Amino acid sequence: MKRIYTADSIAMAWHIRNVLEQHDIYAEVKNDRLASIAGETPITESMPEVWVKPLYVSRAEEIIKEMFGLDEPQGEGWICSSCGEDNLGSFDICWNCESSVN
Repeated sequence: MKRIYTADSIAMAWHIRNVLEQHDIYAEVKNDRLASIAGETPITESMPEVWVKPLYVSRAEEIIKEMFGLDEPQGEGWICSSCGEDNLGSFDICWNCESSVN
């Protein structure tokens, strides 16, 4: 088995597992009962994780990317005419001075 996702919450880990199983990919949630020891162990060691068999890793990663819209093009970046700051294409307002796109 290989870890393909570390979730911020138990609910998100189980949601991802359920979505993967809807695509006929067997998945397991691990660390879903470790929240109570998060202060005693490093937080990264007690976060819920989703694991799949190595054969399904690439397809499972594609499904997760689709779920979160990580494959959507961001568009071309732009330079703010007011302050000269570089902005991502997904921004309509400058993150630095809050001016609108030209």
